[in-house]
Amino acid sequence: MAITFSGLATGLDTDSIVSQIMAVERAPIDRLTAQKEYQTERLNAFFQFKGKLDDLKTAASDMSLTSQVRTTKASLSSEGPFTASTESAAIGSYEVSIAQLAQTQKTVSDGFSSSSDSILGTGTITVNGVDISITEDNDSLLTLAESINKISDQTGVSVSIINDGSDTDPYHMVFTGKDANTSFTVTSDLVDGAGDPVAFNTTEGRAAQQAVAFIDGIKVVSDSNTISNAISGVTINLDALSQTSSAGTEEIGVDPWDWADPPVYATTQLEISADSDALKEKVTSFVNSYNAVIEFINSGYEEFGGGSAIETESSDEDADSDKLLGSILRGDSSVNNVKRQLQSVLTQSINNEGAFSILSEIGISTQRDGSLKQDNSKLDAAISNNFDDMVALLSGEGEVDGVMKKFNSLLLNVTSVSSGVYATQKNSFLSSSKDIDSQIEVMESRMTKRESTLRSQFSAMEALVSGLNAQSAFLTQQLSALNNKE
Repeated sequence: MAITFSGLATGLDTDSIVSQIMAVERAPIDRLTAQKEYQTERLNAFFQFKGKLDDLKTAASDMSLTSQVRTTKASLSSEGPFTASTESAAIGSYEVSIAQLAQTQKTVSDGFSSSSDSILGTGTITVNGVDISITEDNDSLLTLAESINKISDQTGVSVSIINDGSDTDPYHMVFTGKDANTSFTVTSDLVDGAGDPVAFNTTEGRAAQQAVAFIDGIKVVSDSNTISNAISGVTINLDALSQTSSAGTEEIGVDPWDWADPPVYATTQLEISADSDALKEKVTSFVNSYNAVIEFINSGYEEFGGGSAIETESSDEDADSDKLLGSILRGDSSVNNVKRQLQSVLTQSINNEGAFSILSEIGISTQRDGSLKQDNSKLDAAISNNFDDMVALLSGEGEVDGVMKKFNSLLLNVTSVSSGVYATQKNSFLSSSKDIDSQIEVMESRMTKRESTLRSQFSAMEALVSGLNAQSAFLTQQLSALNNKE
């Protein structure tokens, strides 16, 4: 390896000279690197913009369907034997009483001495009309339980084993029907190795029965203690029986509610009302999300007061701690196009038969900077007094799309992962970035060769000057010697 000492012969700082020359010649590479960094920052800005649009899409989507806007809540007039929940149910009031709770059939076998020993012999056990052959593979309680549970979809019966803790024959098989409408029998014809019968006796511990409720005097039955199809959009969970003010006159073999003199059940009023708080929260979320988009766009024009007028509900809590990158996209045509499309939907009149056709009529108005202002008093009044008209405005009515459905359709296109604003910019960035990387790679190779050439040239110059210096020193020495002889 050749060892070079910069400037020993010439006194020049050749390393510095080479570095400065290379810095000048690397200027095109530096420009390409800066261009890529700018494009990366620009893509990050579009990604931030997409995040704001995604939030707005979510907020609009939450009100694009009638069921999402028609938020209702269930309440009881007093503490009753049931609870209720609702989703998009029609507003109304109902008188409800509970006459019978659902229960599944439970059938219990007599006790056995072991759950794992082969004690059942051979033969057949019939569960709800389905025969199960007993062989040496399933002649214990545990293996029989496995056989029964494997075909529970067919029989509608499952089984478990309970140890009652007694000293003699503590193991019982407990057969359970799948629902309150499943009644079943368990029979057997088991014999031991000597041909003697093996007892497999069962007792019905609890009969299957459906739940019975009365809603506005109409009898409603259910296979479980949940009634979800009697009132559209309402789920009633039964917890206990309603109290009776009169026991009625019993008739053997007849259900109490079918007696000539039936019991009089106390009723609890179930009220389905508009959930104004939930709807207002959704509208507020939309306003905040819309304003976040406008704030991002306006942040590119802060020297002109951009973003200063934007007001949102709970803005202090929801403030974005990240620095907005809107200035990087200042004047971008695609961003401006999105803004124009949003404003177009915002000001469109909805041709419905309700009291509201534009958002300003429910308290959502546009400010000078393009952001929205929410008048809570006007919004509360619209929800309380014209709930159905609010539904028609936001989600639509019949074939007419509402404001939020229009926003949702627009934002689905704008944020599309294949053709949306960010997706288009990302594809362009990847293509441009690949081209820049290729150019830099070629130029870096040339720079390496150029630097090597420069260093070789300066080394050759140093060697030449060093040789000349040596010759000069030799000649000076010889001339000095000749002068001394004279």
